[in-house]
Amino acid sequence: MSLAKLFGKKEKKSAPKQDKAQETELMLDQKIKEQELRLNNIETRTNALQEEAKAKLKAGDKSGAKRILAKKKKLVDQMKQIEGAIAMMEEQKFMLSNVSTTKDMMDAIKQGNSVIKEVTKGTSIEDLEQMKEDMDEIKAGQEEMNDFFKDYANENQEDVEEELDKLEEEMAKEDAGAMPVVHKENLGPMPAEKNEEADLNAFLAV
Repeated sequence: MSLAKLFGKKEKKSAPKQDKAQETELMLDQKIKEQELRLNNIETRTNALQEEAKAKLKAGDKSGAKRILAKKKKLVDQMKQIEGAIAMMEEQKFMLSNVSTTKDMMDAIKQGNSVIKEVTKGTSIEDLEQMKEDMDEIKAGQEEMNDFFKDYANENQEDVEEELDKLEEEMAKEDAGAMPVVHKENLGPMPAEKNEEADLNAFLAV
């Protein structure tokens, strides 16, 4: 048994990896800013030493100028170290950011796969094939019903056409029966024939 359990103290739970990555990225960002500030200060000092060395040379004090330049060289070496450290921390920041983004994408993909498995649980290709067969049967039944109603409508239409033809025949017979029959022997001479005979008699009388 741990001391924390023995004295009733709660053990601290380890922070998630994602939180640690974000905390580390923030820490690196802060350290980079601190080192950049140091770098600016050192650069200001090296510029000042450069001017001091020039002043020593102008005064003819070469030894003093050498000592100042030696200090400047140490500061320049220190600046290079700081610049290298900043470059490494910048690279670490980029890597952490990239890892965090990749982790987020992986978590999203895993969650998506988990949901897909849950939704499709108990479903197989055989079930899908059976569903397709059922749908085909339903469609075939609907088509048969549609064809039945179409045929029924056509049969009724044919009956109506036959009824219409009979009606037209009856009306034609009735019209034929209503017209009077005229015999040729009961007809007098045609008006045209009378006119021709009168003209002939008139010609002979002349």
